[in-house]
Amino acid sequence: MALGRGDIIEVYFQLPYSKETKTHPAIIISNNDVHDEEMYICVMMTSSKTKDLFTFEISNEMLNKPSTKDFSQARCHIVTYVLEKHILTNANKSTLKPNAVDRLVTHINQISLSQ
Repeated sequence: MALGRGDIIEVYFQLPYSKETKTHPAIIISNNDVHDEEMYICVMMTSSKTKDLFTFEISNEMLNKPSTKDFSQARCHIVTYVLEKHILTNANKSTLKPNAVDRLVTHINQISLSQ
């Protein structure tokens, strides 16, 4: 699979507040060194309008292809690794622009160190 940093993929997430596993889009934030291991480090996306410390809003200007959702965000506390074989699809065929990925990773790092 030819995927890279910033690509938006679709994967299953098991969330603690849900009894079922659901698919969510996720942004690949890892670099090529991790990709060589056939896995990616990703952060979950949602269209939920909850805004808090863990919110990183995704605007259409940050994407190479506009979203069909009226609101999108990365949930910066839901970061996981995903094996390539568990990626369902790159259904959105969209990518977060490099500058936006850098800002997202900076936000994740800031909230991780702030507590």
